[in-house]
Parts: sequence; structure tokens; C-alpha cells
Amino acid sequence: MLSSSNIKLINSLEHKKYREKYNLFVIEGNKIVSEFLGGGMPVEKVFATPSWLKNNKGTKLSAAGEIINVSDNELKKISKLKTSPGVLALVRINDRQPDIQRISTGLSIGLESIRDPGNLGTIIRIAAWFNITYIICSNDSVDVYNPKTVRSTMGALAHTKVIYTDLALFTEKLRKLGTPVYATDLDGRSVYESKLSERGLLLFGNESKGLSGRLEPFVSDKLLIPPSGRTLPGIDSLNVAMSAAIICSEFRRKRQ
Repeated sequence: MLSSSNIKLINSLEHKKYREKYNLFVIEGNKIVSEFLGGGMPVEKVFATPSWLKNNKGTKLSAAGEIINVSDNELKKISKLKTSPGVLALVRINDRQPDIQRISTGLSIGLESIRDPGNLGTIIRIAAWFNITYIICSNDSVDVYNPKTVRSTMGALAHTKVIYTDLALFTEKLRKLGTPVYATDLDGRSVYESKLSERGLLLFGNESKGLSGRLEPFVSDKLLIPPSGRTLPGIDSLNVAMSAAIICSEFRRKRQ
């Protein structure tokens, strides 16, 4: 049964200040809840209908701290989806600090001032697809636990580590460790013709402004995603998530 206190708690978590207060965020739907449970993530509570529980006996429900049986009507009171997802869960937020030594040995993504929750969610999915664990965000980037961001990750958030920090200071420290720092730039060398390292930080800037002047001094390699043939009027750049997908794909292709 769904208590009024749980309804109040879940609805409050739509706002960042309450996510920070309770150190919790909401996930909804069969795929994303299954990903979190299967990945051993700190799932505090699962609110599920009898039919969902019956159809998901193979899901690692033992990983959840508490399972609360709710009706479809009760789930509608707390769900933000148009169609009842059958299951909703609360996940504990881990306070992550960047392990710069570990990050310096592999490939990671750096995001500066990303504003759109959908873009961040898509980039998280891209990172998970290409087996990139760490995403380092500037402190002013959109909150990864924003419900729109969480939904757009489609469960990939369970397989990545998203960290918020002073990105310029972090990037400077990485460069001192000898880690290459890559960024897309219209004056850069074609990514298809560039020599790419197996490790490095891939920087992507704000949707409309790109990278700020604070980060540019630490970029060791500028990469261009060249258009095929002539550019069309009004199409002078790619969406940041599109750029991330192309760059990550090329790094992994050359590594293989």
C-alpha cells in the first residue's frame, strides 16, 4: 500500500533541492529499474504492481532495500509517465569524488555547461555504449538526477559514473599527468585523419557557446568532424550529443 508520506517524498524529488536534501532520485519503468537492480545499485525502495512483480520474478529484487506492492491507481499518483510503467524506484545518490589517477589511465568525457537534460542523458547512453565509465561535468551543468535526464539515459546511468567538479581545474590536473585533452573545433584536424590515444579526456562544451576560454588553454588536440561535401545553409554545426557519438565511435574504432 502506498502511504501519504511516500507520495509526498516521491513528488518532492522532482525538484533538485529535495533530491539533495534526501539524497535520493526517482527511476521509472521496467528497463531502467531492472538495469539498476541488476547492476547492484543502491536501490532503496521499489514500488511495483502485482502484475509487474509476477512478470519479473527473474529480476534481482533482493537488491532492493524494500519492496512495496501498489495498485495501478496508486502508481499513477507518483508516476510522471503518461502510461503506467508498472514499477518505480528510489535510488540512493552516491557522493562521488573524481579519482583523477584512475581517470587519467582511460578514456573519459568532460562536459562544460550542458543545459539540456536530454543531451546529457543521450551522452550518458553514448558513454555506456562505448564502455566509457567516467563523465566529468562542470558544476553548472544540468543535474544528472533531473527526471528528464534519468529517463533519457534508458538505464545507462546504472553503468556510468557522473561527477560534478570544477572542470577547468580538473582538466589542468589531467594535463599535468600527461593525459591528452581533445576538443572539437572548426580549426581542428579531421578526426578521421588524426592519431588518437587510447586514453584522454574528450571535452564538449555548451550547446550554443561551445567551450569557454577557461578550458581552451588545456586542450592538447583539436578535432574536426568534417561534413560530407558542401555544407548546407543553416547547418553549420552538430548537436553536442551527435558530436559526442561520432567522436567516441572513432576513438573506439581506432583502438580496435
